[in-house]
Amino acid sequence: MGSLLRIQIPNDELHRRLGGGIPAGSIVLIEGDRGTGKSIFSQRLLYGFLRNDYTATYVSSQYTTPEFINQMDSLGYSIIQDLIKRRLMFVSLYPLLVGVSDRRKFLSRFVGEPRLWKTDVMIIDSLSALLPSELDREEIRAFSLHLKRLSSLGKVTIMTVNPADIEPEFLKILEEASSLLIRLSVKTFGGDLKNSATIVKYNNAMGIFQKIIPFRVEPRVGFIVEIAAVV
Repeated sequence: MGSLLRIQIPNDELHRRLGGGIPAGSIVLIEGDRGTGKSIFSQRLLYGFLRNDYTATYVSSQYTTPEFINQMDSLGYSIIQDLIKRRLMFVSLYPLLVGVSDRRKFLSRFVGEPRLWKTDVMIIDSLSALLPSELDREEIRAFSLHLKRLSSLGKVTIMTVNPADIEPEFLKILEEASSLLIRLSVKTFGGDLKNSATIVKYNNAMGIFQKIIPFRVEPRVGFIVEIAAVV
């Protein structure tokens, strides 16, 4: 039986709703339109991994390092000590994306940098920033094989993606390669808009998990799982 990477933090039930944690070797794909909470979801997972003594790499196309520290602080998720002690490697793609039109080599260079992949967990938020404007089947096949190799080593890879920003063919490959597929949405519930995470696929789950996880985000409190179900 495989091992389980814990993500438990105080006053937060996400670990229980996900079956106790994330199985080692998982390839996690978090899908959702803009504003559905993909980054928040991945940041909550990151903080859970760090607080349970795992190392992580977080790749962001949105934040610079100071901005990411402030973002995590706003959620009550301080990561400064993790950065200082090198339990967390933060990589900002933002400087590379500004004014760069040729992204054909981004993905291959990213995969070919071994220092990024030494940690227990890799989080890519978002994957579409690494993709070339035109689909390269060989590069995509190589990326998929890379994910499978990491999985065989027990490492966890988490990727966020907006389906509108990625070619359907590549999205299908990622969905097939993933062992945990989560789709985020915003729905009306009780007259209010609520964020919701639907588990579409969960291979190798090691505990009972909740199919639909409604959640909200509060300043200085962070990610909060709602008690009521969203249907």
